[in-house]
Amino acid sequence: MTSSPQKTWWVIYREPNPAQVEVVAVEPPPGDDTAHDRRCAELQEAQQHAYVVIAPDADTAGDIALRVWAEELVASPARLAAANAYLAANARTE
Repeated sequence: MTSSPQKTWWVIYREPNPAQVEVVAVEPPPGDDTAHDRRCAELQEAQQHAYVVIAPDADTAGDIALRVWAEELVASPARLAAANAYLAANARTE
């Protein structure tokens, strides 16, 4: 069985609150330095971020990025505390 070649993907995401992540797009990386700088500026302006992921396809890249985000959340006491506080505050308002 032949495996599909690995490609580099940019998984564009935003965090609407400290406890949530939304994948906005999965796209190939920009082709040159100018395009890279322009895309980074666009992401910053839109308050979005990107993970650079090596995966065989866009769906797998998105899954990997979500897993990494969750691992980073639980590994950071400050981020985890902010997420827990957000969830606790919103549980009381529902």
